[in-house]
Amino acid sequence: METVRRRAPVGVVQGEVHEGQRFRYLEEVLGHAGVFFDYVAADHLLPEAWEHQVLILPGAMPLSDSAQHALTSFVRQGGGLLGLGGTSGLDAIFGVRGGDEFTEGYLLVREEEHPLTADLRSSLHVFGGQVVHAAEGTTLAELDSGGVVGDAVVVNSYGAGTAVLLAPEVLGSIVHIQQGIPVAADGSPAPDGSAPLDDGILKCEDGLVLDWVRDRQPIDERHRVFLEPISDELRELVLKGLFFLCQQQRIPLPVLWYWPGDLTAVAHLSHDSDGNDPDLAWELLRVTKELEVRSTWCILYPGGYSPQFYRTLQEEGYEIALHFDGHTGGLHTHWREEDFGLQYDWLREMARLEHILTNKNHYTRWEGRLEFYRWCENLGVQCDQTKGPSKRGTIGYALGGSHPWFPLDDEGETPRFLDVLEIAPLTQDLVVTCPPEFGPPLVDSAARHYGVAHFLFHPAHIRKPAVADSLRMVVDYARERGLVWWTAERLNRWERQRRNVQVEEWESTDTHLRCRFHAGQELTNAALLLLRPPGREVRVTVDGRPAREETVERYGFRFAKVNLDLRAGTVVEAEVAF
Repeated sequence: METVRRRAPVGVVQGEVHEGQRFRYLEEVLGHAGVFFDYVAADHLLPEAWEHQVLILPGAMPLSDSAQHALTSFVRQGGGLLGLGGTSGLDAIFGVRGGDEFTEGYLLVREEEHPLTADLRSSLHVFGGQVVHAAEGTTLAELDSGGVVGDAVVVNSYGAGTAVLLAPEVLGSIVHIQQGIPVAADGSPAPDGSAPLDDGILKCEDGLVLDWVRDRQPIDERHRVFLEPISDELRELVLKGLFFLCQQQRIPLPVLWYWPGDLTAVAHLSHDSDGNDPDLAWELLRVTKELEVRSTWCILYPGGYSPQFYRTLQEEGYEIALHFDGHTGGLHTHWREEDFGLQYDWLREMARLEHILTNKNHYTRWEGRLEFYRWCENLGVQCDQTKGPSKRGTIGYALGGSHPWFPLDDEGETPRFLDVLEIAPLTQDLVVTCPPEFGPPLVDSAARHYGVAHFLFHPAHIRKPAVADSLRMVVDYARERGLVWWTAERLNRWERQRRNVQVEEWESTDTHLRCRFHAGQELTNAALLLLRPPGREVRVTVDGRPAREETVERYGFRFAKVNLDLRAGTVVEAEVAF
């Protein structure tokens, strides 16, 4: 008789959270990826583990003898275990020995054909964790920390089950790359002169933690930029490890895809109103209307535009956002929360808005590490766009990846997520900041990782030679790649609605999965993926009716995709055909 389970197929082991640990960031990685899971208390593993088919250890944690015994039995009897940041004392399960800590290094992929480590192009820069040595396990990637010092990614068969170890602290590395170090002084400039960060302006790039040499790639014969999104690929390692284990378990794992319908990636266009020249604003608006692109206009204090211009933006479906000036140092333009609030109220009154959802800081101005996100929270600004480049040498993914993300406030006793979605730009104006040929490779990187290609164009430059043509070129190229152009408001709304979808009821056996969804607000044209076990087909029904499905490949794994409207009580069933 098949065992009936009434919990999510995936469980995350929850131990004691110590100050400075970033284990909770797994919640952000899985939540954004649309993977549903339950938390399992480490001290309750014995009765809980069997309700799940795959368990994740989100970091190296002290486990009691009973918890170690429960996990050993779980894997030996056929379960899947994904370990992040270290072995948690389960060396035998992961098929490794050792476990020395390291500070910083790079993953060197050794098995490029394995589904876990295939198609990775970035430097895979990691910060902290363990370095191990494979014993019974198979090494997929090694660790280079001043030379190859051991193994970093290991897969191991243990009894009837499978264990995957990502020994570096991949979650903490994602947070470190995205959130950087506190900005209190100018950063070190690039040795090739392409990024003079020592410009006397405190800004996002001054908190950069990546390497000028190993973390940048050539974008043409003369220039190197952060072309490959490291934090995206670290997220992918976690997801690929999970998908691989679910395939081993023959689980038709449900995944609520990033984007609606058949979309695989999205593009976004924003404008900073520096100079507030009305003629140039109308000219840029004319170009974007001609291209049928709705964009986000970030308005700089003081001055702004005319009431008629704001009305036109709203009537035509554009977004009005704030371009906070904490740089100029004049009246109400200092780096302080009071001036942020004053500029917010000024724009709200000028444009007759009930609220402002999006902001980008003038000059990518930044101080500290997380304080500005707290200012945004206090005002109800839900989306920020500041974590991008101001120099040619930092174009691309110097401060994260192509995917929107919520910051982790890891500076207090209890980590929490700040309620501000970051959508980082890839570059400022093509032609003015960099050659227009930079555009297509940046779009390609975002498309390859299913993310957002965010381009910034200033009205102040629209009449300069070739700028308008470069805007037309990048818009057309993104569309050729299948991307659609959304405002930040639409991106923010979709991401939040998608993350509000929950599974309120599970029922699964070795061949059947049934889940009842709950959506606080209907999610129209959602794309639900169900992982296809190797050599098997998956038949899907929605509310008791056969669903129209197609097979798609994501991250190198095959899924059955169903487009549907998710609302409260929607029931999806998946049957694995043998």
